Amino acid sequence: MNLPAAEKSNRLLWLLLVGFFCGGVLAADRQDHMPRDASGGVNVRGVLCPAGPADTIIALDAPGSLAESPGADLPQMTVDGLWELIHSRDINDIGQLLQYFPDDYRNSFSLVEHTRATGQSNLIYPRIVLFGADGHFLLNIGTKPDDPKYDLLDVAQLHEESGRWEFSVFDFSGEAPRLRRDDSSCVECHGSENSRPVWGSNMNWPGVFGDNIAAGPQGEALDTRHLEQMQAIIAGEGKSPRFDFLDWRDEPLRRGGKRRIARHAFGAELILSNIAMGSATARGAFLRLRSTKPSLYRQLKHRLIYSYFARKGHVPWSNARARALGLPADTRAEQAMDLLLARLGLDTAEAFSLATLHHREPPRRTWSMGRGDLHDLLALQILDDLRREDPAVAEILAGRRVEEGVLGCPDTAKNIADVVQFKMLHLFQLRGHHRLLVHEQFYPLDLEDVYTRVFLPVAHPLLAYISDFPAPAAP
Repeated sequence: MNLPAAEKSNRLLWLLLVGFFCGGVLAADRQDHMPRDASGGVNVRGVLCPAGPADTIIALDAPGSLAESPGADLPQMTVDGLWELIHSRDINDIGQLLQYFPDDYRNSFSLVEHTRATGQSNLIYPRIVLFGADGHFLLNIGTKPDDPKYDLLDVAQLHEESGRWEFSVFDFSGEAPRLRRDDSSCVECHGSENSRPVWGSNMNWPGVFGDNIAAGPQGEALDTRHLEQMQAIIAGEGKSPRFDFLDWRDEPLRRGGKRRIARHAFGAELILSNIAMGSATARGAFLRLRSTKPSLYRQLKHRLIYSYFARKGHVPWSNARARALGLPADTRAEQAMDLLLARLGLDTAEAFSLATLHHREPPRRTWSMGRGDLHDLLALQILDDLRREDPAVAEILAGRRVEEGVLGCPDTAKNIADVVQFKMLHLFQLRGHHRLLVHEQFYPLDLEDVYTRVFLPVAHPLLAYISDFPAPAAP
């Protein structure tokens, strides 16, 4: 419901004064990324649930930080971390390097029979893609001895400071290891200004073990060929010693079933690979969005949320609506968010098209993690940013109570503000070894479901509020 202008002005002034003088919501929310409690969990119908949105259940080994902590004897999983390890341990072989990898890389992997990347692979010698617990550092390992790329280790790293991906190669083919940083040959497939990983969309992982080749709704299902080859590798009968470092879940695999990764409360491998890569990709996109044109981003934040609702078909659309967003009158509702993002330097045709090779295939922005896509994860971060800075948005989110904001854990979140905090924690703030430890105890099955869990419940009051923000001047 739209408020009269004077009443709305008074209401906003009161909210801003509360935020300024009391600190209250705003000051506390700046600390939402810090763990407040490690309760041990609450048993709800046999499910171990967090006691609140910031509850990590178990105590983490670096209080006040959710960053990865692999341990003193394990490398930092970054380009610099591996390069330092290679020199300090005099490593001259990829197989030797793999023995130093931490647990979240030993279990978070996929096998690829047919690769679209450089290098060769087949059923007997699949490539190993390591995505880790959080998708911020990816590795592509060859196992076919006569592959010309056998001694090259391709890696992709998301840099948290800039939000940009680095694609580099560790070369073990010569007398001494070499590192080629930001390899120019990677641009053709991964893009440049808005580069991103390349991986199959939900329900469609071509060439990957576990991608169902039969028609039907089950996208993640082992066929006989992949099942038998996985069983051989688990039994130590794989044809490459590079399989030996992998950690498999202690449960039988079956035809038509999913492989579940070890030490994970949920474990479905390919779904988790997409959530890891998707959350990392969306995080990088948000960091670039916020830093490329910071002043314009501050002006556009409310408009971006409005355009997200428009993309979902939740607002009546017209030429006047498009003009109110500062867009051409003939802009379609589903285009609005992408056009606003483009003004901020984020080209979603490049940044969000993970299922296609950049210069070789038509882009598809609809890459999916299951219940959500990259637009959803980007909108969640923008909304979280807004709630920290705009008391009116914070009040709207805190004022909408929910009966079950976290699937199966009705007491974890009391309102939409709690749901936002909870999803931010598990999608973006828990990293590496810490993410492994927490998700070993508890994994939210609706984690990537952002639109129906966060935005729909507050659609009416949030749209009523943000629809009155003036559009920025056209560029």
